[in-house]
Amino acid sequence: MSTAVAVIGAGNGGTAIAAHIASQGGQVRLCDLFPEFLEGIQKSGGIELNCEGMTRKVTPALVTSDVKAALSGAKLVMVVTPAFTHKMIAKACADSLEDGQIVVLNPGRTAGALEFLETVRACGCKKDIIVSETQTLIYSCRKTGPASVHIYGVKTSVDISSFPGNRIQEVLDVLAPFYPQFTPAQSVLGTSLANIGSMFHPTPVLLNIGRIENDPRGYRYYWDGITPSVAGLIEQLDAERVAVGRAYGVELLSAKEWLVRSYDTHGDTLYERIQNNDAYGDIMAPKTIQARYMTEDVPNGLVPIAALGHAAGVETPNIDAVITLACSIYGKDFRTEGRSLKNLGLEGLSRDEIIEYFKTGVK
Repeated sequence: MSTAVAVIGAGNGGTAIAAHIASQGGQVRLCDLFPEFLEGIQKSGGIELNCEGMTRKVTPALVTSDVKAALSGAKLVMVVTPAFTHKMIAKACADSLEDGQIVVLNPGRTAGALEFLETVRACGCKKDIIVSETQTLIYSCRKTGPASVHIYGVKTSVDISSFPGNRIQEVLDVLAPFYPQFTPAQSVLGTSLANIGSMFHPTPVLLNIGRIENDPRGYRYYWDGITPSVAGLIEQLDAERVAVGRAYGVELLSAKEWLVRSYDTHGDTLYERIQNNDAYGDIMAPKTIQARYMTEDVPNGLVPIAALGHAAGVETPNIDAVITLACSIYGKDFRTEGRSLKNLGLEGLSRDEIIEYFKTGVK
């Protein structure tokens, strides 16, 4: 019998995951809380999937905005929505989750699994579930129409973790038929601090913000927007991220190393490896500064990375600077609104206590 998989979110990543799993024989239930995102797929009777030079139509077993119907009997629940919606999704799922289900946030950004589990518990859910998070989305992809998606590249290796960390093998066993690329991280600390999106998104948007606001033609986000100077600043933020990981006993790949592992690109510098990555070639910059590259990756990526750093005595001046500039430009207090230690239930814990909590789920 094929595995029943609920996919929550019908955006770029969710549509890609639903189509890809369905193409491999999975019994997919595609769900979105906003019915308008499903209308095109419902009308066409499926999803047109363009992947690896081939185009085919795949049909999910169910396309619905009914969360309970999507989750009922599903062994695997793939949440593929922006990080700032994870709490909302957790609240919507809390009453329908079942014992033995595995929830995977694709990706979790930073501490997403912890936030999701704490939210469903606060809603009264006591089911025996595992909440897992990937370090990044496994695809480079875009929806090309209401019922079509193009997967430009599939990463060769992506880290995944679970909360608590000692249940990761259960997650890998369920995912293996669809995604052998997933490799286990030590704990959610590992995937959280390996949040490459927080390195590749806010800084280039800030440094190209005038271009985004004034150039209606747009530009290639990676190939045109990340110049040698922009890449140099990204590397400084990245060094701080790696230092935070080291303070928690987590050895992280640098962004430069991650590109080779994920895409098998080449080059001596971060800039060269981005330019030599064909999967990035067709990805355009956001049309507005009100994009998830900022509204998701600052409060749910940079803020918790810096906060974890400060808790461990690691200075993060460049990350702090990007957060401060983002707060000023967007008129928001991302440090208060985002995944702070307080909001994650980690305030007052020592570094060693934080490490133990992520590993065992016990404070």
